[in-house]
Amino acid sequence: MKKITMILASATMVAATMPFVTASSASAADLPTPASSVCSVDTGDRTYACMQVQDQRVPSGDTVTFTGSLSVTAQKNLKKWTKGDNIVCLTRYKTKPEADGSWPWQTLEGACTTMRKNGQFTINAEFGRKGSFYYGLEMGPCRGSKGLCGNGDQGLIGLYDENDKALLVKTT
Repeated sequence: MKKITMILASATMVAATMPFVTASSASAADLPTPASSVCSVDTGDRTYACMQVQDQRVPSGDTVTFTGSLSVTAQKNLKKWTKGDNIVCLTRYKTKPEADGSWPWQTLEGACTTMRKNGQFTINAEFGRKGSFYYGLEMGPCRGSKGLCGNGDQGLIGLYDENDKALLVKTT
């Protein structure tokens, strides 16, 4: 019984400290507006996590630079999630939803970095895959408690920001 109580307490703590993001679902009329900078949504904090891209159109194989920042609250959540490793990673979305309206994403494990002490980060990535894609940001590998890793949400910036914008990069 004590173990169940501890698990429930951990889940409650996660719900109170981590932003809740659900799988996106939209119709063609609800497509996000391409943008070069975005901030997170669903957190109540307009600057919880923000990210921008230096160039929205780059030749395949060239370096794309993403920069951004996390609020103090987001930094604390990241520290718990990664047990102090403070790693953030890019996520990639197609520019159109699946037939069922969902927006599956791929974590780009080769496009991760450690956040600096001031809450800022820079990710330099080389994309060999041609095409247009939306990009987001999530916390790195979870090294926290089982309750946190099993029930938390690692998302920082998803497909939509507060103005229905999404970070778009086209690789040619």
